[in-house]
Amino acid sequence: MHSPAANTTDSGVYCESAERLQEADGAITAIDRNARVKSALPKWRLKRVVDYVKMNIGERITLADMAGAAGLSRMHFAAQFRLATGLRPHDYLLRCRIEAAQELLAGTNQRVIDIALAVGFQTQAHFTTVFKRVAGDTPRHWRVAEARRFKAHKAETATRRDHGASAPLTLMAAGWPGRAAATETRAAIGF
Repeated sequence: MHSPAANTTDSGVYCESAERLQEADGAITAIDRNARVKSALPKWRLKRVVDYVKMNIGERITLADMAGAAGLSRMHFAAQFRLATGLRPHDYLLRCRIEAAQELLAGTNQRVIDIALAVGFQTQAHFTTVFKRVAGDTPRHWRVAEARRFKAHKAETATRRDHGASAPLTLMAAGWPGRAAATETRAAIGF
């Protein structure tokens, strides 16, 4: 059985009539007709990808490898990963490699080229370029600055330990003797 619009010469009128009939049946709405539901990568799939990247950080990792870890096609994985993290998979991988490199730079005396190769970069030049883009400085300069920050933190911790672990620096600068002395004073006055 044909609708009255089926007899018209304009096929667009027939399609509109068919859509109106489907909308009346609840099968389709004009808003849903062209819309695609975009969903983020589920947490359990994301965890599998994160674990895979951590376990293989020094190896060559492709989009297909990451998608395989998630159990999705490359295109579905890339779209859902970006919705879940706000990063493209390749950008995420580069950041993971740089974070691993920062740990090695701060905790070891390995050469920069050895660290670059250990975290999956093929050349030191590419490693340095990506490191500077992500961390804001070259690996060597970052390592020197990190060593200075560590020494300053260590000295500050020693100062706090000498004057009372929870004493704020402003109180110590004003001459407060620290928590132990304050506890003794309270005990002496019966507090």
